[in-house]
Amino acid sequence: MHWTEIDRVKTVWADAPPPLRAGLLFRTGRIDETLLTAGHTHLIEHLALPSVGSSTQPQNGFVGGAATGFLTMGQSDRVVEFLSGVCRALSSPPFDRLDGEKQVLAAEEAARPYDFQSRLLTWRFGATGYGQLGMAELGIPRAEPEQLQEYASQRFTRENAVLWLSGPPPANLQLDLPKGEKQPLPPLACVQEEFPCWFVDDDCRGMAVGTIVPRVAASMPFLLIASKRINMQLRTSKAISYAPSVFYDHLTADTAHLVLYADSDSDRREELVDAFAQFFVGLGEVEESEVEMARDLIRDNWTGDLAPPAADRMIDDVQRAAMDWILGRKFETVESLAEEALTVSREDVTAFGRGLEPTAIFALPRGVPLQPCFGDRALASLGAEVQGRVVRSVDAPVNPERLAYGPEGVSVLFPDGSHCTVRYSELAAALYYDDGAVALVGHDAATVLIEPTLWRDGRHVCLQIREHVPSHRVVDERSRPADAIPRPMTTAWQRFQARLTGL
Repeated sequence: MHWTEIDRVKTVWADAPPPLRAGLLFRTGRIDETLLTAGHTHLIEHLALPSVGSSTQPQNGFVGGAATGFLTMGQSDRVVEFLSGVCRALSSPPFDRLDGEKQVLAAEEAARPYDFQSRLLTWRFGATGYGQLGMAELGIPRAEPEQLQEYASQRFTRENAVLWLSGPPPANLQLDLPKGEKQPLPPLACVQEEFPCWFVDDDCRGMAVGTIVPRVAASMPFLLIASKRINMQLRTSKAISYAPSVFYDHLTADTAHLVLYADSDSDRREELVDAFAQFFVGLGEVEESEVEMARDLIRDNWTGDLAPPAADRMIDDVQRAAMDWILGRKFETVESLAEEALTVSREDVTAFGRGLEPTAIFALPRGVPLQPCFGDRALASLGAEVQGRVVRSVDAPVNPERLAYGPEGVSVLFPDGSHCTVRYSELAAALYYDDGAVALVGHDAATVLIEPTLWRDGRHVCLQIREHVPSHRVVDERSRPADAIPRPMTTAWQRFQARLTGL
């Protein structure tokens, strides 16, 4: 593996055989956006890609949490053409296609499946940093060329880029990018105050837990042990889950997000939760035989007969070296990582497993019995409820929720004494609907949707709330069909009966 610079762009390349593979990465992604600008990076990536020559050769782009990339493979001259075209489009985006790409991204978002891993990050980090991965790209509809050009000139620069190549750099390769500086990673700022904690998630079709773990040698054997255990216990032994899984994603140079997940049929959710809790608690103890099993797998898959061919390992190395540069981590080859992992002890792996609970956030099905390892319910919002006028639900007293609003913000007050509050001083974004509804989203990702059809004097309430919303925080004004507007869930007779019985 070799390091060099091409037009001031850090470049890492290997000696793998043709065809030439390439990836131009930038240290910018969803974690650098706000709700007001969410999706701007995605728009720029879309504008840059289709404008590059013919699509007969493999080419793709992506926007991740910390990086945005452009990938291709083919003959050397075609790779040069692709990379040069990307750089030109990033320096001067083809804004004549902006409206069309907005429509394409709207279709892409509508088809995107639910992502429980990103949702776990949002509950942890709110609507900032890695929490943005679980939020909608609200900044796309109102994105203007001037905004995107300024963003591109700050983020898609030569000092903020790294290029990886599977072979030697072509002699005629030019990367014409503007001057800039490498962008630092934003800090990992958690919005939850106590761990472990849990929230209700009926969309993940099972349950999951996310934890923040260090990127240390013990992680490799631990992941292998955890993967085998979750499959043996929840699929093979109890036959509760079809696809129990372990996910591990790097967040910074030193930390990663570890997610354990198990799906189940809806009628077996209580059984799943009980078995999953036992599995999770058990990760705090590992046997020497399990560590030895992990060592055998590491030898076989990373350094033994089952290891990938040398060319594939070289390509993997340059790809990981580029991502390590993005995250500011010193690069280590797969072989060196595996050798280090082989030296960890059972005590090291046990300590790693015991470190999960202090940062754990659980996503649970609604209505299941709680286990001690789940902790308390996660905070829906930070700070105290607002003071002001209080109105009742149109379904009161069947629905005892109340809405408090005033000059400082809006709170939904729940019968158990908890609340969900968005203060205007902490407002990340507001959405308006043409039927009068207002959605407020705080920086902590707390979301309050005020429907005029569901609150007493609801239309007047929504108008008063709009008067306090800073205009620059309104990201969109949307229409929706009549059947999407919620209606009261009770009849007048049901509410009268509830009042008579004191419910």
